[in-house]
Amino acid sequence: MKFNLLFGICLVVLALGCSSKDAPSESELKEQLYGKESEASVRILGSKQINLDENPDLEVIVLSQSGKSEVISTYKKLNGSWQLIWKQEFFSETLGPTYYDPNQNRWISGKIPGTEKVAFSGDLIRRVVLAELPGDSFNSVFLEVLVEEPPLGQFSIPLGYRKGKKIWDGFQLKEHEELVRTKRLDFEYIPKEKSFRIFNKSPNYSQEFVFNSWEMIPNLPMQPIPSFLTMEVEPKWELGKESLVTIQLKNRGNFVSLTYLTFSFPNKGNLRLAGETAGVRVYKKGEEVFNKQKSKRIPADYPMLEVTKEGWASQFRYGVKFYYTPLETIPPKIFFRSTYKFYQDVVSIPNQYSISNFELDQQGFFSYILPSLSSEKNISP
Repeated sequence: MKFNLLFGICLVVLALGCSSKDAPSESELKEQLYGKESEASVRILGSKQINLDENPDLEVIVLSQSGKSEVISTYKKLNGSWQLIWKQEFFSETLGPTYYDPNQNRWISGKIPGTEKVAFSGDLIRRVVLAELPGDSFNSVFLEVLVEEPPLGQFSIPLGYRKGKKIWDGFQLKEHEELVRTKRLDFEYIPKEKSFRIFNKSPNYSQEFVFNSWEMIPNLPMQPIPSFLTMEVEPKWELGKESLVTIQLKNRGNFVSLTYLTFSFPNKGNLRLAGETAGVRVYKKGEEVFNKQKSKRIPADYPMLEVTKEGWASQFRYGVKFYYTPLETIPPKIFFRSTYKFYQDVVSIPNQYSISNFELDQQGFFSYILPSLSSEKNISP
């Protein structure tokens, strides 16, 4: 696979470069990226101070070029030295200027006559959007990546990273008929919704993607997108001691008449409801649950809580309360998934297309892992 990408910031106009005090020098960058002994020649194409995590201290994002590669990387200054936090490197056999010709629907080598190179743009990194996601007070990094892959040749896709973890992978859309036709998967940030829209100039194929606190999900008709907001534990986790757990979710998708929210507890522990809760059921170890892979009911290996949520409107919150006593691990691991019916199909989130970390639960479904600490929360607007 070969890459080509362009760097442009969508939310703010970025001034070129930081001072030597505000960003690593080329020699410091070379050492951080390739090691002290490397003979690589590194050229900085641009840098910017910006906040990329919950810590209010600013990070520095840098675009650099070396040989047949370009790197987007982030740094923090610790004890007077720049420390590499995260990097993504992209390669191409032939570096050189490239531009997109909308009349021909393809990327072409060379420069557009009469135009200058865009600030922070490189030969491999074509566009970078720094944007806040729902619940975040900091920015995530979104790239437009130019890819070479037969039989399409060159085409661009989006990639998204939040705190260094990939949350959006445009390679999953490489067979999309509009991408096959246009060779460019253009995208735009929607500040009001804090979401992204692809093929925004093509009404027939325009599609919104929203963040569910783990990854970017296509916002489809009749599909809910349950998104994690907070988990509060009172008192704090202690082996053998019961805690009241309150989990807040929000539907960032569309209205759904019926959806199932499933929480599983694979570590040893005891689970019980917090009072009489309509539509919420606890399955204890040994009780029968349906296994998707075996297509039959099996005895549960560990406790599970299932919510039957009716009439969940878009942008509305929903809270779940229960008591849990950890007997093995602090903090306990908690799996989460949602399931809904789309016509005759049963659809789960996460699923085989997910790029976030997930595990199989005892029912054979992919499941997210909830944040383990009450301090790990997304306060949604």
